[in-house]
Amino acid sequence: MRKMKKIAVCAAAVAGAAGIAGISVKAVEGVRKKWFLRGFEAGQFIGNLTAAENFACEKTVIQKKYDKLCEEFEELQENYNDLFDDYYEV
Repeated sequence: MRKMKKIAVCAAAVAGAAGIAGISVKAVEGVRKKWFLRGFEAGQFIGNLTAAENFACEKTVIQKKYDKLCEEFEELQENYNDLFDDYYEV
């Protein structure tokens, strides 16, 4: 009978250990999933910031090119007006 008790106690201990291991695995998996989602959200946030920075940089470059074209146009307009005025003065 003692052997049967020992076997029953060992079986119960193994079952308990397996149950605890299963719960631990589920808990670890939950934490992994939680941290993965946090990392994913942080990555998206950083990606959005990078995209906004790139857009602002491109907008600045385009604005500078536009300003330069406006200056060149004004200069050409002045040259044209000077030539036009000189032509009709003669």
